[in-house]
Amino acid sequence: MILKNILIKNFRSYYDENRFEFSKGLTLIIGDNGDGKTTFFEALEWLFDTAHDNIPTNNISEKRKSELLEGDEDEVKVSLVFDHNGEIELEKSFKFFRNENGDIRTRDLKFVGYQNIDSERIVRKGKQLLDECFDTALRRYCLFKGESDLNVFDNSEALKTLVNTFSNIRQFEDYVKLTEQFDADSEKIALRELSKDKKQERAIKELESRKMQNSAQIQDVKQEIMKKEKAVSDYSVSLEKLEQNQETCEQYQNIKKRIEMKMDDQRKLKAMTSIDYNTNLLDKYWIMRSYPEILKEFQDKVSALSKEKRRLDKAETERRAEEKGKRELANDLLNGKTPLPWYVPDEKTMQEIINEEVCKVCGRPAPKGSEPYNFMVAKLNDYLRQISAKQDEAEAEKPFFPNNYIDELTKLSNQLSGYSQQEIEGKKAEIDDDLAFVLSRKRDLDKINHDIQEAEDEKARLLIQTQGISEEMLDKGFKDFKGITELRSREEGRLIELKRDLIDLQKIKQQIEDELNKIEPSNGTASLYKKVSQAFRFIMSAFAKAKERNVTEFLELLENKTNDYFARLNENDFRGQIRIIKSADGSARINLYSSNGTQIFNPGGAQKTTMYMSVLFAISNITTLKREQDYPLIFDAPTSSFGELKEYVFYNIIDRIDKQCIIVTKDLLEVDQTTGEKRLNAEKLSRLECTVYQINKASGYNPLDLSTIQTIVKPVK
Repeated sequence: MILKNILIKNFRSYYDENRFEFSKGLTLIIGDNGDGKTTFFEALEWLFDTAHDNIPTNNISEKRKSELLEGDEDEVKVSLVFDHNGEIELEKSFKFFRNENGDIRTRDLKFVGYQNIDSERIVRKGKQLLDECFDTALRRYCLFKGESDLNVFDNSEALKTLVNTFSNIRQFEDYVKLTEQFDADSEKIALRELSKDKKQERAIKELESRKMQNSAQIQDVKQEIMKKEKAVSDYSVSLEKLEQNQETCEQYQNIKKRIEMKMDDQRKLKAMTSIDYNTNLLDKYWIMRSYPEILKEFQDKVSALSKEKRRLDKAETERRAEEKGKRELANDLLNGKTPLPWYVPDEKTMQEIINEEVCKVCGRPAPKGSEPYNFMVAKLNDYLRQISAKQDEAEAEKPFFPNNYIDELTKLSNQLSGYSQQEIEGKKAEIDDDLAFVLSRKRDLDKINHDIQEAEDEKARLLIQTQGISEEMLDKGFKDFKGITELRSREEGRLIELKRDLIDLQKIKQQIEDELNKIEPSNGTASLYKKVSQAFRFIMSAFAKAKERNVTEFLELLENKTNDYFARLNENDFRGQIRIIKSADGSARINLYSSNGTQIFNPGGAQKTTMYMSVLFAISNITTLKREQDYPLIFDAPTSSFGELKEYVFYNIIDRIDKQCIIVTKDLLEVDQTTGEKRLNAEKLSRLECTVYQINKASGYNPLDLSTIQTIVKPVK
């Protein structure tokens, strides 16, 4: 089966008709992200899909839909032409139209084939024709989307499917089952005929009973062997995965231990920084933190008040002394004579004399302005001064500062100085130290939180790199590696014992059969059945051995072909050697080994991709040998893990392999330094002999409007 061309019409971004012509070797379809690479691949998938007969409306070109007027109609079509004992065309299509309500509707899904026979073009059912030329088993090994889809041994039935598809084992299985039935039936008949001989009846029944018991024991042991082989295989796969990720397990445990230690530090720091500020404000006297400054200001004010009080006391004392001196001076003016009392005459009498201008002592007149009048006025004023002086003297007896508030403040200030002041200042220092300690621990906590986050990020990156191995498996794998190894060892030991038991039971079976064979039947019929039973047993054994040998030879062939392609795909590079390991449950896995026998558990992305692609090329090659037919390999972005140099080498090698390959990729593009746009690397492409197409989006599209997107197909070489 060699693909010749494909027509894609109105399929998503492929507006109207778009045609690709394929070479018999390599065809490259190159485009950037969003240019229609995956759409090309999915158009082929839709054509080859025979399991669904619904119309996928999401496959209709949005650009074409936007152009339809009411009543207009068009079609989505994928048509593939290929050679398979003559030219064959497969066409899948459906109609779409816009109705009177403006809605898009679909109808008439068709899948037809056209086969040229003797210059006549015969119309066939598409599914029937596709299955005849390219059956489902082969299609499984044809289309591959991305690197993750390349491993054909990703399920337990893969090896069985391969062996059944590409070898003659299915025939041997039928022969083994058939001869087993013939053997059982002929043996029953032979024993029945032998038991008719009365002379031999007792011995035959005893041997038959022993044989039935022996067969049951053999069957039990075989079943137990199968269980143990599966257990050993499962443990081996688990250990292989653990060994494959042993370094990852150790890294995971180191990270986990680091996180646990950091989280322990985090808990301690959180406890250190957990402070109830409201409680500490009073219970731990944190309210005193600002008191040293307040105390100093208080002491300064009290000192200033005390100084001002002393100044005012001194000034008042001096004033009183001065007044007292003036009074004593007035007394000295009488020249030592005793003056009249200041209250004689009294104030009333002196006021009457002044008012009536007559002396009440001598009765003489004392007109205003006369000496007696002036004398009496002076006397009255002296009286008043005396009264005032008495009052002043009374006042002078009172202290200038009648209260002791300033003295009490001074005393309190003195009390708060010295030890008390040191205690308060010490409390401030203590609080400052506590707060500084908490602040420092918070900084430490921030760093711890940052370290924990970094470790968590590192763990997340590690889990991503393990390709599906869960955190639980890494944790359990590290802890249980020794346990699984011991379990496998015990199962292997038990398996050896069971195989020995089986050998012993088979020897007993042979002894019983030998004893049965020694019994000479008395009639010809029994003798004939006995010989037939023996013949069927030999045939059954031969078919069973042939079946096992056929599987072994197929795997050896597949492994050899795989390594041939692997060597070519890794030309001038380290590659190792691929081994296809068959498990007890009939599944298989692809492992890579160094020539010294060391398994390479973590091959690089490019190396792993070429491993899987080598298997695919080998399967295709075996198909050609076994079934005398070929089929193409179609890949969508298979080299995303390759470096630029590896890509170029890879395509050069694929170009030289005699195999039809269609690769949809964004490789071999480079950035135009002038325009900043992607363009084909003309220099690298010039060294390839293959067919090349470039696909890209038509210019002028709206990045927000899907109906403006159209893939342009441009043949390059």
